[in-house]
Amino acid sequence: MASTKSSAKKQVKVPFIAYFLSILTIIVGASLLLLSISAHFGLKPFLDKKAVSTQVAAKPVRLYVPKMDRTLYISDGKVEGDRWEISATGVSYLTASAMPGQVGNSVIYGHNTVDALGGLWRVHEGDFVYVILDSGQFYKYQVFERREIDPSQVDILNQTLDARLTIYTCSGFLDSARFVVVSKLQTN
Repeated sequence: MASTKSSAKKQVKVPFIAYFLSILTIIVGASLLLLSISAHFGLKPFLDKKAVSTQVAAKPVRLYVPKMDRTLYISDGKVEGDRWEISATGVSYLTASAMPGQVGNSVIYGHNTVDALGGLWRVHEGDFVYVILDSGQFYKYQVFERREIDPSQVDILNQTLDARLTIYTCSGFLDSARFVVVSKLQTN
C-alpha cells in the first residue's frame, strides 16, 4: 500500500558562521564604498574626527587683587559707541581686548565702588594681580604702572606686543578722570 503522506523535504540549515560572514562582507563593502565616495567628493572632514574641534577657549571669571584683599567676579563687557557695558556686581572683561595670558592688552574695568574697584589706588608698582579662568587656570601679573588719566586718553587700551593686563576705573571729582593699573604677565 502506498503512503498518502508526502515525503518530507530535507531542510538545509545554514550555520551561524555563514550568516556572520555574510553580514561582515556587507559591512566591509559598504565601508569601502563610503570611503571611496568621501575621497571622491571631498567629504573626508566629515569623517575625520580630528577636523572637528571640541576645544572651547577658557574665559576669565575672577580677578584677585591681594593688595585690596578682594576677589571680583568677571563678566563679559563691550563698548558700543561711547557707552561701556559694565557689571553692576563685579568687573567686566573687554571682550574686544586680548585674552588674559595671551600677547596683547587684556582690559578689565569696573565701577569705583566699595564692592568693585574702589581702593584700586592702594595697588602699587611691584604688586601682583591674578586673573582666574573658568578652566581653573590662572595668570599672575606684576604691576609696573599706575596713574590717573583723562577719559579721552584711550590709548591706554590699545593692543601691545607684550602680554599685559590693564585695570581701569573712574576716579576724580564726579568721575571726571580714570585710574589705571597696568601689569605684565609673569611666566615663572
